[in-house]
Amino acid sequence: MWRLPLAALVGVALFAPAPGGSTATPTTLAFARGGDIHTIAADGTGARRLIRSGYSPSWSPDGKRIAFVSRRSGDEEIYVARADGTGVRRLTTRPGPDLGPAWSSDGTRLAWSHHATIWTMSASGATQRELFGKAQSWHEHYSPAWHGDRIVFSSSRISAFNAELFSVRAIDGGGLRRLTFTKGDDGVLGDDGMPDFSPDGTRIVFTSNRDRQGEIYVMNDDGSGQRRLTRKPGDDFTPRFSRDGRQIAFTALPGTVFVVAADGSGLRRLTSGTDPDWRR
Repeated sequence: MWRLPLAALVGVALFAPAPGGSTATPTTLAFARGGDIHTIAADGTGARRLIRSGYSPSWSPDGKRIAFVSRRSGDEEIYVARADGTGVRRLTTRPGPDLGPAWSSDGTRLAWSHHATIWTMSASGATQRELFGKAQSWHEHYSPAWHGDRIVFSSSRISAFNAELFSVRAIDGGGLRRLTFTKGDDGVLGDDGMPDFSPDGTRIVFTSNRDRQGEIYVMNDDGSGQRRLTRKPGDDFTPRFSRDGRQIAFTALPGTVFVVAADGSGLRRLTSGTDPDWRR
C-alpha cells in the first residue's frame, strides 16, 4: 500500500469567492523546476528562472525576500535572496538536512525543520534555536507553518506510521495541541502534512492521504470542520494560499502546479513544477 513519506511533508481557511464570483490573483508565484527556482505570473505567462540550485521557495510577507532550500553547500540548507534573485545568502550553518522554511507573520523570523525537529531563527540567520524537539528518538517533525503566535507542523509523535498536525506557541514551543486525529498505521493510510495558514490565520489548508491518495483538505485553525477540497485523480501536495485568500496553488505528482479557487472550483493547470508559493 502506498504511503505518504513523512519526509515529503516539508516543504501550506478558505475564503468565499468575491461577490459575483470574481477572484483577485497575486502577481507572481515562485516554484521549483529542474533543480532551480522559477517565477510565473498567475495567469501562466512570463515564466523565468529566478535562482539556480534551489527548491521549496517561500516568499516573505512583504514580497521583498525569498527563502528556499539548496544543496549548493553539500547538505540541504536554508538560504535567502532578494526578490529579484540576487544577494543569495546561506542562513543555516549546522550540517543538514534543513527543510521547509516558513516566515513569521511580521517577516522578522523563520521556522524550519532541522534533522526532523522544529527550529526558529531571525531573518538574518541569527538566534537559531530548537523550538520543538523529539521526546522519542523515532519522532519526526516537518513542514512548519507560522501565523501570529502559533506554529503548525506535521509530526509522527503519535505513531511512526501516522503523521498528524500539531500546533505550538512560536515563542517557546509550549502549548502543544493536536489538530488532526486521522486513523492511520503501517497498513492504513492516514498521513496529514504540509499545512499553510489562511491570510487571517483562521483556517489551515493541508494534504492528507486518508482517502487512499494525497488530496488537499481544509480545516479551522483548531482542527474542526475538516473538509476535502480536491477530488482529481493522482496525488496532490504542498498547498499554499494566495495572499488574498481566494486561491490555492498546489503540486500534483509527478510535478505539475495547479491553481484552484478557495471553494474548490475553477481547477486549472498553471505550469510544470513543484512547491508553489505566492508573492504579494
